[in-house]
Amino acid sequence: MEQMNGEDWEGLLNSRIITAYSAGLSVVEITRALGKIRIDYVHKLLRDTGAIPVMVRTDYRRTYQINGQLTEALRNMGYSFGRWCLGWRFDPETAVAELGNSPGNGEQSAVHDALRRDYPLIYFRLYGGKPPRTPRWTAPSAHPSLTIQWDQDKAGYVARVPEYGDVVGIGDDWNDALEAAKTAYRAQLGIYKLNFALRCHENT
Repeated sequence: MEQMNGEDWEGLLNSRIITAYSAGLSVVEITRALGKIRIDYVHKLLRDTGAIPVMVRTDYRRTYQINGQLTEALRNMGYSFGRWCLGWRFDPETAVAELGNSPGNGEQSAVHDALRRDYPLIYFRLYGGKPPRTPRWTAPSAHPSLTIQWDQDKAGYVARVPEYGDVVGIGDDWNDALEAAKTAYRAQLGIYKLNFALRCHENT
């Protein structure tokens, strides 16, 4: 891959997030794959690019009669039940009704499946069973290093992470180059994690 600077990598990561969502990963799954605690960044990106509908203003403060554990889990991620339903393209009232019933005869609705994927512990507390073990992503290098050198052709300092050959940061001084490299490094790790999450999703 052609070497890119930090901003280029950020754009590539955003593009990968959109692709992952289109391929079937949920906002919560993408958020967790990236190692983020809150969904704000992912949800806003997908909403602003039209992948997720904009919530109707009158629904901002609307509440739903759902399990308290789910309400708390959603709140901890900066979510509401209504926004969660938007991400999954569910009608909230229908989702509430379906979650109020246990999956029958081993079959589960799309809403049950969404809850199982996003909040497996809550799903199995509500409906029984045992959560499956999920594979963990491992970084290509546990102890990446960094070099910063002046590059005459680029007329700037170039920071590189040798273990991640495509990670390059260019700046007028060491600090600028370092910050650009850190941005590129975080974005490339995010892409690696999303690719791993997508492979796991395709294999389920």
